[in-house]
Amino acid sequence: MATTLKIDRDDALIVKESLELDRNIMKLSLLEYRKKLKGLEKKHKMTTKAFLQKFNAGALGDDGEWFDWLFASKACEHVKERLNRIAAIV
Repeated sequence: MATTLKIDRDDALIVKESLELDRNIMKLSLLEYRKKLKGLEKKHKMTTKAFLQKFNAGALGDDGEWFDWLFASKACEHVKERLNRIAAIV
């Protein structure tokens, strides 16, 4: 659902700057999550996609590192979605 807001030029600039700051923070977060995923992929000799398939099938157990990998994967996707939404606004 789209909403139209009427704000003055100064306020629009503040909103734009805030979104640009958020975008930069999200880009840094994305780099960190990708780095984490690459490290886990190298350590366990499997892609994140293969990991998710095995994890979701219950083939990996419940070691804490698997949940770290799951979190990093979901966080990476969330950040990418947020970046896409910001790009559509700015």
